[in-house]
Amino acid sequence: MPRESFVPYPDQVIADIRAQIADGRLRPGQRLPSTRDLAKQYGYAASTVRKAIERLIADGTLYSHQGAGVFVADPTRPGRGVDGPAPPGAS
Repeated sequence: MPRESFVPYPDQVIADIRAQIADGRLRPGQRLPSTRDLAKQYGYAASTVRKAIERLIADGTLYSHQGAGVFVADPTRPGRGVDGPAPPGAS
């Protein structure tokens, strides 16, 4: 990935993942590659990619299942994964 000046690296990863979701290269329920593989793909440290993934999970773009990986969330079910449970307090 080209390193755009003045844009923090995690923000570049976030923008790219969001673009892949928007154009259909990543679809709801699709598993993302491992953090290590994404770091190699982007040419950034694994900690940089991890920060980006954590922010995308926090905003509901992605969700994770421990031991299974990180997946693209379903935008028609805000705050929920494709088959994931509703977050605590949701009706």
